[in-house]
Amino acid sequence: MHPERGGSPRGAVGSKRAKGFALVAALSVMVLLSLTGALMVRLTGLQQAGVSSALLGHQAHWAARAGIEWAVHELDRLGNCPAATTTFSLTEGGLSGFTVIVRCSETTHREGSTNRSAVQVEAEASYGAFGTRNYVFRQIAAAAIL
Repeated sequence: MHPERGGSPRGAVGSKRAKGFALVAALSVMVLLSLTGALMVRLTGLQQAGVSSALLGHQAHWAARAGIEWAVHELDRLGNCPAATTTFSLTEGGLSGFTVIVRCSETTHREGSTNRSAVQVEAEASYGAFGTRNYVFRQIAAAAIL
């Protein structure tokens, strides 16, 4: 021991190591906190994208349903299928930007002394370009016997 230095040489070296260990611990905590923050930002972005995708999916469903409703109206008005395939773009309200393709097919069957028509209507609604982030597609079909 060296009394003139106020302790052993080992004590001086030990305190330097303790200060170095505190620095490593502080850096580790900072890295962990920054990684946690980055993960939270990423998850928030994914959640918002999921909500946006779900809303577009619901809108596509209603756009396709609008196509079915249009075909039913035309069937009621004309008495038969309006056309084999009809394409139109929606421009009003929440369905603005959707493209709807309506297909209608009709077959006639004899039931006793009465002719019956079996009608198959299919509507496809899409938004955006295939392969892009905001692309959505829904298809609905309906059948009736008149």
